[in-house]
Amino acid sequence: MPSILIVGDEKENREALQLALGDENPDWIIFTADSDQLGKAIIEEQIAKKQPIDAVLTDLVMTTEESGMTMIKEARRLDPLIMAILFTAKEKSLDRYAAFDYGAFDVVEKNIRGTAAVREINIKTRAALRYREWSQRINFLRRYFDPKVFDTIERDPSLLSLKQRTITICFWDIRGFSRLCEILKAHPTLIADFLKEYCETAAQTIFKHGGLLDKFIGDGVMALFGVLNHREDEGKADALAAVRSAMELRPAFDDVVARWMEQWTLYTPHKIEIGLGCGIHTGEVLVGNVGTDFRDQFTALGPDVNFASRIEARANAGQVLISQSTEARVRAQITAKAAGEIDGIKNIPGVFKLFEVNGANL
Repeated sequence: MPSILIVGDEKENREALQLALGDENPDWIIFTADSDQLGKAIIEEQIAKKQPIDAVLTDLVMTTEESGMTMIKEARRLDPLIMAILFTAKEKSLDRYAAFDYGAFDVVEKNIRGTAAVREINIKTRAALRYREWSQRINFLRRYFDPKVFDTIERDPSLLSLKQRTITICFWDIRGFSRLCEILKAHPTLIADFLKEYCETAAQTIFKHGGLLDKFIGDGVMALFGVLNHREDEGKADALAAVRSAMELRPAFDDVVARWMEQWTLYTPHKIEIGLGCGIHTGEVLVGNVGTDFRDQFTALGPDVNFASRIEARANAGQVLISQSTEARVRAQITAKAAGEIDGIKNIPGVFKLFEVNGANL
């Protein structure tokens, strides 16, 4: 449900525009402000509520001839993706180039009382909202792909469409994390800042090996390898990249923990024991962008995703467990030993061998 902010110092014009836009767009939430200062305050308040303003429609001349420009500048500072449309009946006061430099999406140079101006503002606001939605989706996707890979996606968005692919799925989870949270419950920032560093380290490691960051799940991480590749090697290179990513993240995680242990032990006498468990599986999944009007999600779907998650659940702290299908693809470069069996997996009947990664072959 789009949120619109109308800013103008003339009450009659402000209310007329609010009424006209509300009639044409009953699903819009429309706020009004009589100055750029109040407009800024409303934007800040809505951001704090996690209900940000999508578009600002502002008069150019209010308390000063630069009020509208100031409004746009402040709005874009608070939310770089906010859309701003500048309108004015005083065309001589308007510098269009300056307006666009300040971040205006568009400009309406007509008397606000005219029905033509209202119609134009309505059309341009709708266009601005569509552009914001597109920008948000692009911004969303940038978080999950290596920047080098994202350039390829921008050139060919069809790469994100749902397809059946053979990929390698990785899950990581911190063993002992719930106990750590209980021990340090009086110091939540120590947990939050540790999680941030851990997640950043995981993302960098995944990107380094050509993987896609699917999601963070509390203290867990899910990554996909082979989503955009079209190699004719039956997924061997992607499986190897996934295992090498897990092998690299294991000591990197230990380094993060060691740094934070120095802080944690200042606040508790308890013994702290945490470690990273990892499960990896290669299989056929449906992978791509699963979107709705409310949310986009690039992810993998299918029983093999659940299988990878179940493998991760079996891993102890410091262990990297892989399925037989992954081990068969990496055995020329990676040493792994038998690590038991797993069964009772939903929608995948049978008994399956697991392997523990030891290291790389010389």
